[in-house]
Amino acid sequence: MRFFFFSLFSLLFHFSFSQAYNVGSIPKELRQSADAVVRLDKMDVVVEALDKMTVTGKRVVTVLNEKGNAHIHAYAFYEKNDKVSKLEAIIYDARGEEIKKIKKRDFLDQSAIGGGTLYSESRVLVMKYTPSQYPYTVEFTKEYSTPNTAFAPNWSFLDDYRVGTERSEFSFTVECDIPFRHKEENLEPYQVERIETVTGIAYKAKNLRPLEREPLSPAFRDFAPHIKIAMNEFHLEGINGRATTWQELGKWMHDELLEGRDALSESTISYIKNLVVGISDPLEKTKIVYDYVQENTRYISVQLGIGGWMPISASDVDRVKYGDCKGLTNYTKALLKAVGVESYYTVVHAGPQIRHLDKNFPSMQGNHVFLNVPLGNEEVWLECTSQTTPINHLGTFTDNRNVLKVTPQGGELVRTKENLDEENYQFTQANFQLKDKKDVIGQVKIFSRGSQYDQKYWRTTNTRSEQEEFYKTYWNYVQNLKLGEVAYQNNEDEIEFVETVEFKADNYLSSAGDKLLFAPNISNRNLGVPDRVRNRKMPLVISRGYLDEDEFTIHLPEGYVPETLLLPVNEETKFGSYSVSMEPKEPGVLVYKRRLLIKSGEYPKEDYKMYRDFRKKVAGYDNGKIILTKKESWD
Repeated sequence: MRFFFFSLFSLLFHFSFSQAYNVGSIPKELRQSADAVVRLDKMDVVVEALDKMTVTGKRVVTVLNEKGNAHIHAYAFYEKNDKVSKLEAIIYDARGEEIKKIKKRDFLDQSAIGGGTLYSESRVLVMKYTPSQYPYTVEFTKEYSTPNTAFAPNWSFLDDYRVGTERSEFSFTVECDIPFRHKEENLEPYQVERIETVTGIAYKAKNLRPLEREPLSPAFRDFAPHIKIAMNEFHLEGINGRATTWQELGKWMHDELLEGRDALSESTISYIKNLVVGISDPLEKTKIVYDYVQENTRYISVQLGIGGWMPISASDVDRVKYGDCKGLTNYTKALLKAVGVESYYTVVHAGPQIRHLDKNFPSMQGNHVFLNVPLGNEEVWLECTSQTTPINHLGTFTDNRNVLKVTPQGGELVRTKENLDEENYQFTQANFQLKDKKDVIGQVKIFSRGSQYDQKYWRTTNTRSEQEEFYKTYWNYVQNLKLGEVAYQNNEDEIEFVETVEFKADNYLSSAGDKLLFAPNISNRNLGVPDRVRNRKMPLVISRGYLDEDEFTIHLPEGYVPETLLLPVNEETKFGSYSVSMEPKEPGVLVYKRRLLIKSGEYPKEDYKMYRDFRKKVAGYDNGKIILTKKESWD
């Protein structure tokens, strides 16, 4: 009888446990429009001392389809002085039955830094599992301790688009009387419970529905609910620090991470001084030094040092001729110092999506460094990891965002340059010959500046096959395209890129009886129309505007004249403007002119349909055709 009750208890326990991870038990509203559902995401952070922080976490994710695999997050980062004491994953099927258990020894141990890494102390343990069917569930637990309290874990209640959250819990406790700061962002629309104690703070949230991605919406982090944490006093790989302001944090970085790492050999100092002999203009000196760095060093990821934040010394970079962003920036700074030009190591959140350092929450932020050179009233910027980026060119990687300039007096939060919409400029000038009734031969010249320059200047090293692939994609509406001579000119002084392209397209014109149909916009059609969105929830965001201007001279087939010309168009909206015109230049020759301005900005969600309608009109006009008629002479 005792065995019977024991067996019954075991059976009931097993049934109850498996039911917990049964996919059918997920609330319907969390599964709809989701690739994955986070069943439980729980983290407890305990700071036991200035140099000891312990983190325990449990994360349970049900993966509903292949796209959901990206949201498992079964990994653990660690540095050489960290200790990962627990790491385990259990896989369950759709019914909640256990399939597989993965122990710590079965996790893949690899460098945490991507391609191009020479050596690194930052590593990550990653779960290895290939699913055989969907849905399935991963229960992942980890525990680790670290002496590095400079990076207190932050917390997000929603992972990403198309991911629901059933339960999310986070606690942060300080047992050593060190003050800490926290910042809540975007919690208002969600029912997030906050519990404050004498030693810490905790949060709980339940049943957060998945969000659907909408075209041209704000960055996910700008509206998703999350918590930021920072210690007022902290430890980083053997060095203690204290900072509650950006000025203090910058001062600590300068004194502890940079001071004394700019020494160069006398021979190098002598050599670099000789390069600028007779030159007094600091901008010209900066150009010469920057050219020297670009020609004599290469970028490679090096993550040794204090948590990857301390640069390798300038003398080491000078000796081996390579470095990461920190090392190359510090090296360039040292060379400029040798020729009497002051510059500042600067921390940035780099990437094509504009991301600011949070001016109201000083903490260890950013993922990249570059160099600031103040010259009078002008701020000059150097991207020291690039062998091709011109001096003072801020592309979409670092433009228009708050960054931390590190000076001997402390940190200073400054804004990098923003290109005006009209400065992100492209001018296309072309000459087209319509041959043999249906074929077109073209010579196209494209001038690009600003962010449009940024998209192209690196193409100078493209192979012929890469050129073929690019232009056939760029002009994908031109069938039977055959590329002729292609030439690039990168004017680094003017920060302008010029493409000269020759091509031929067979059967570009189509017949309609004894007439020909012809689309005059051969070389710059903007056919992108944002998807329709019903019941839009997010504002419309255009991060960067631009201006395109085009002028095409078109030589008609012999004996043909236009039956009608394109009617002039002039569309003016709050999002930008569009105009197009076509006029005869001389018998048999037409001139086509076009101008499209898109304005950056954030617009109410109600404006999305108007913007989409504007882009539909642009696409329609750019696809417009005229009829050519056989005729001996012009009327």
